[in-house]
Amino acid sequence: MHVTSPSCTLPTSSSPACGCAPMNPIDGKAAGVAAAATAFAAAACTACCILPLTLPAVILVSAGGVIAVLDHAHGWATKLAIAVVIVAWAWLAWRWVRTKRRIARSAIVLMTLSTLLTTTTAAWPWIEPAVFNALGVIKAKAAPRV
Repeated sequence: MHVTSPSCTLPTSSSPACGCAPMNPIDGKAAGVAAAATAFAAAACTACCILPLTLPAVILVSAGGVIAVLDHAHGWATKLAIAVVIVAWAWLAWRWVRTKRRIARSAIVLMTLSTLLTTTTAAWPWIEPAVFNALGVIKAKAAPRV
């Protein structure tokens, strides 16, 4: 049996370095191609495998966060809506007095709808129990904080 000698010899006390021939560094183009191929494979796996599993959870969590923020914004958003509706009615009245022309029917209809919606929103704390009772929904009371 013939044993071949290794390609790298062990260093001696008189050798300046390890005694191995210097290795050629990896070509920059080959490294770039390898990195791009790895990134493409990772993106393909994400789009095909991970995204369909995680996207519904991400959407539900985001929607829950938005709903929580909107629930906390109910008070000031309602006050802002009331102010906007009052200012809009005042602006329509000012335009009518200034120009002496009829206000467009569409503007009156939209302002009436916005007034009704804003009034319903402002009165929701008093309307909510009746609506939930009519729908048969029982709202659980929150546990007292200690």
